[in-house]
Amino acid sequence: CGRGCVEAYADIFLKYGRRAAILTSKFAEACRNYAFEDVQAALDKRGIEYIVIDRVMENPPVESVAELALECEDFGTQFFIAIGGGSSIDSAKAVSLLMKYPGVEPYEVFYGMGKPSDSLKTESDLPVFAIPTTAGTGAEVTGFACLTRSDTDTKLSMYPVVYCEAAFLDPEYICHSPNFLLHSGAMDALAHGAETYLHTGSNIINRSVAEVGFKLFAGYKDALASNTLSDDDFLNMQIAAFVMGMAFMQSSTTIPHGMGYPLSHYKRVNHGLACAIFLGEYLRGFRDQSLVEPIVKACGFENTDEFAAYIAGIMQQDLHLSVSMDEIEKWTDDFMKLDFRLANNPEPLTREDIKGIYVRSLAPYIA
Repeated sequence: CGRGCVEAYADIFLKYGRRAAILTSKFAEACRNYAFEDVQAALDKRGIEYIVIDRVMENPPVESVAELALECEDFGTQFFIAIGGGSSIDSAKAVSLLMKYPGVEPYEVFYGMGKPSDSLKTESDLPVFAIPTTAGTGAEVTGFACLTRSDTDTKLSMYPVVYCEAAFLDPEYICHSPNFLLHSGAMDALAHGAETYLHTGSNIINRSVAEVGFKLFAGYKDALASNTLSDDDFLNMQIAAFVMGMAFMQSSTTIPHGMGYPLSHYKRVNHGLACAIFLGEYLRGFRDQSLVEPIVKACGFENTDEFAAYIAGIMQQDLHLSVSMDEIEKWTDDFMKLDFRLANNPEPLTREDIKGIYVRSLAPYIA
């Protein structure tokens, strides 16, 4: 953790082999991939051969991951370095797992066991290192890898878990990011913390971890909204995303994440924004506000009205889309099929409740 941490700790790579696969994506025009430059220099200095695959797709489809795995197999990859946001890190986890089962159909590898694994140890053989260039997903600390399924037109975490061997958190890698990416990351991390805090499977330990993230968020939320983040804010954002990942790995996400997937899948809305747009109305809708008050207060707001107004303000800066009531009706019907999300919510939710959250959250965008 901290500036220059890749070079400071790069000798760890030597313990895992001499052939690395670097998985990343094309950065936006005029945006440098500082993390890749540091990794490249560190590997060259240590005589480690590497292949660079910069075709990671956002919300990675199973099929694209399978193609990356073939390329990594041909290279004789011994370990992976994922550079980027959740899509790059999740892709590396999934590729690592696929290489354990050569020739097996990818959907069978990812979902054939029928339910999520409860393993406390990584279930792949090849180590993965994560270097986040966004501060939101927490993928560097969780065992999840969320993939897009073409067979069901949705996103779902693969059932086996793959944990990263180590992660490098350097604020240099996010401080040059465009504002929408900083907003999206911070919103994703906030949703992770809030949803896991309310999850019926949570406990005092992971709620306490989430509270650390909420308090960090309170310290930079105003600067985030006004796009005036300081060096300390950037590091605190990375740490917040990391600890929120620690928290939600112990339970999972709930309602806003499930509601956000159609926006990502059909409208190509960035994952963090797609989930968080529903977070304010979700909290406002609780009949027992005492359940959500600890979250709101720790984040630096007086009540859920203030919280929801803040979320809406962030969305207005970055979100440009149009939705119809027919789409909302369909998304509501699809969401009601997700029994596990409804079961993990502390209050029962009806179809009208879910539709109401969709309508109130998306009101500025309904055509």
